Amino acid sequence: MFIIHRIIFVFNTLVILLLLMSYLAPYVSPQVFWPFAFLGLAYPILLLSNIIFIIYWLIFFRLKFMFSLAAIIIGFQFVPYFVQLNAKKTTDYNNSVKLMSFNMKYFGAFEGKKLEEPDKFFEILEKINPDILCFQEFKNVGTTIEAPMYKRLFKALKNYNHYNTYTEVAGFKSGKNVVLFSRFPIIDSGIVEQEIDLGNYTIFCDVIAYGDTIRIINTHLKSIHFEGNDYAAIKNIEIDNDSSVVKYSNISRKLKAAFIDRAKQSQAVRNFIDESPYKIILCGDFNDSPTSYAFRTIKRNMKDAFVESGSGLGRTYVGQMPSFRIDQMLFDPSFNAYNYYAKAFEFSDHKMISATIKLK
Repeated sequence: MFIIHRIIFVFNTLVILLLLMSYLAPYVSPQVFWPFAFLGLAYPILLLSNIIFIIYWLIFFRLKFMFSLAAIIIGFQFVPYFVQLNAKKTTDYNNSVKLMSFNMKYFGAFEGKKLEEPDKFFEILEKINPDILCFQEFKNVGTTIEAPMYKRLFKALKNYNHYNTYTEVAGFKSGKNVVLFSRFPIIDSGIVEQEIDLGNYTIFCDVIAYGDTIRIINTHLKSIHFEGNDYAAIKNIEIDNDSSVVKYSNISRKLKAAFIDRAKQSQAVRNFIDESPYKIILCGDFNDSPTSYAFRTIKRNMKDAFVESGSGLGRTYVGQMPSFRIDQMLFDPSFNAYNYYAKAFEFSDHKMISATIKLK
């Protein structure tokens, strides 16, 4: 048993070191050293692994559990971004903005699936009755605005003002990918950043809400663009031949490129926030976890709707990779959040998220 304990402690030590290194991910730009970004993405797995080691050593009454416990305590500030028991509710909607954000994956148009849940989606949309809706992957050139789901959606939102960049971005060929609908009057709008030449970019709208001007930002940071063979390689990890090495090299290359591009985008968004004359509400698909450089760069002193009023595990991505909270709602520190809610639909690999943001 002594030898087994020694071997397990070696692995325990390795996992502790990786967990401690993951704490550097939010502070080190992937443009400087991108492997830290990968460890930041792996933080939930590293945290869970250390908890398992703690349980193991406690079973055998060994004080070695304290090493993993100390490592967790050092980075405990990250835990609330993933797990919450703080479900704050309100039914007082005075001076509040009911906010919804959803990477809808083009209503599943490219998945070859029949939509089985349109009624449920519109039922929840009607129940939440949001004031602001931020959609990502809204409409691509491969979908048409005449498609039944889009016709039904525009009918439901016929009284909303909306803004997209279909005609504003010269040479942009991915359609109305990022769009913002507002029940409040829109007095200004535009592009925050378009650092990369794909459908991942950021827009803003200035709205008049309860006599104040609020700047709403809708962002869609760089996707990793994994393909079917990439997901298969991740699901069935094995390195036993040259083809496997090539597969994982391709995965590593895609992750690196995405981390670096998101670092550029997040800095552009942060610069825009710093220059804003108005208070900010920001939401969208970050394609990165709360232990990432992109998240920390954008968030800074803003509040997080999940941390303020969420409950349970903060998972919003429900696709083929391990689930992470990559869809975010951030807002000015003078505001408060209530009624955080997340719901999965079959046609998207992201959950729709919503919250009530109290302005005053």
